[in-house]
Amino acid sequence: MTEPIYFNPANMKSYFLLIFSALCAFSSNAQCPIAPLLLSTQADVDNFPTNFPGCTDLAVGLTVTGNNIVNLDGLNGIQTTANSLIIRDNPILASLSGLSTLTSIAVELKIDNNDALTSLSGLDNLAFLGGHLSIEGNAVLATLDGMGPIPSLGSYLNVSFNPVLTDITALSTIQEVGPNYINGFLAINNNNSLTSVNGLDLITECGSYFFLGSNPVMTTINGLNGLTTVNGDFEVAGNAILNDLNAFTSLTTVDGTFNIDNNPALTNLSEFGNLTTVGGDLTIATNASLTDCVAQGICDYLSGPGFAIIANNGNGCNSVTQVEAACLLLPVELEFFNARKDDEGVLLIWETASEKNNSHFEIEHNTPGNQSFKTIGKVPGHGTTYSNNDYKLVDKFPSQGLNYYRLKQVDSDGKFQYSNIVSVFIENIDDIGIFPNPTTGPVEIKGVAQDRTARVTDIAGHEILTKDLSESSLIDLSGQPAGVYLIEIQTNRQKVVKRVVRK
Repeated sequence: MTEPIYFNPANMKSYFLLIFSALCAFSSNAQCPIAPLLLSTQADVDNFPTNFPGCTDLAVGLTVTGNNIVNLDGLNGIQTTANSLIIRDNPILASLSGLSTLTSIAVELKIDNNDALTSLSGLDNLAFLGGHLSIEGNAVLATLDGMGPIPSLGSYLNVSFNPVLTDITALSTIQEVGPNYINGFLAINNNNSLTSVNGLDLITECGSYFFLGSNPVMTTINGLNGLTTVNGDFEVAGNAILNDLNAFTSLTTVDGTFNIDNNPALTNLSEFGNLTTVGGDLTIATNASLTDCVAQGICDYLSGPGFAIIANNGNGCNSVTQVEAACLLLPVELEFFNARKDDEGVLLIWETASEKNNSHFEIEHNTPGNQSFKTIGKVPGHGTTYSNNDYKLVDKFPSQGLNYYRLKQVDSDGKFQYSNIVSVFIENIDDIGIFPNPTTGPVEIKGVAQDRTARVTDIAGHEILTKDLSESSLIDLSGQPAGVYLIEIQTNRQKVVKRVVRK
């Protein structure tokens, strides 16, 4: 039976325009296929432009599967399809370059069991995918590089059973995955070489379930920092060396069951402090090293009417009773954590309602595409107090573009928990000036931090000098000939290039 496809209402206009344009193209060009098309040999692929001359917009599904297919060059010219594209079971297909003109797929794209495919190069111009994306069982697919800038998926995302896949950052433009589709899901499982999930930072919501499982070398998640809502079940299971769930600090809502199972290296669940809703049962089981299940969201669930199974974990998280007892010792009750732009940079403010043995807060920063948060500041806590306390810190050097921030609250015995993740978008960084410009020799770099370095090149890119600006903000070009020079000012978080003229 054909699976129904949900299309996000935000994409419906684009979808109907795509259908309309495909039908119009068909009516004016009778050479496009009128029934679902199967290409099972290289000759079938090569003869497509002969059999269907001038066909650019398909109204029917296209499947490519065959033992001797080595390229898709015969499909070069197809721009849209109002149906599905399935590329499956092609053992010697090495390239998708023949799809370089494809911009829109209305229903689904499946790239499954193509044992010679090493990347997705050829899909660079794909900018719309209305249904689902499946990348499964490709034996030598190492990265998803080449995937076009898809903004959303109407139904599901499946990246599974790709044994040498190490990088999925090419999916970084996806913002949602089937949020209202009854069978929508996000699944990343059984990828034997995938160490993290970098690249999915923009996804805030997914459909009927989320599954991260059986990725044997995955040590950390990352890349899902924006996920707030799962409209169904949430499961992280069978990841042999996964030691933290650091990506889920923003997760607030799981409408179905919540399951953390058989992750033997996992030690704590501090990331679930902001979880407010679990619609089904909660299971935390068979995580041998898991000794700390205390997070405000889990404690709140246990205090309610929901059914929970907590068993076969480490001591401290080995039963519902143990976790309930530990919940009574939660160190900090955080009222809010916010961030906003101000004249100095980004102002981070937060408030606590009470604190128990609170040593300090560490403020952590990240940007899309980076693998981990970095500490940019530390603010002492108030130890033990039962009154409200306000805190603030200014990030004077945010990155251009999207900046993520979170708090790491550290107890006096070293235990910690994370806040929600907040974000601020910086449109332009122009806090660095060069004076005088033009110059007869010396220039001063204004607005730099102590940890910045400068690299000077001529207009052809040849390096003239490098300088640690913590020693001095002056750069002397007196010994250089007249002309244009570029001064690149670099920190571990941003890079700014300024142009200076030597008279």
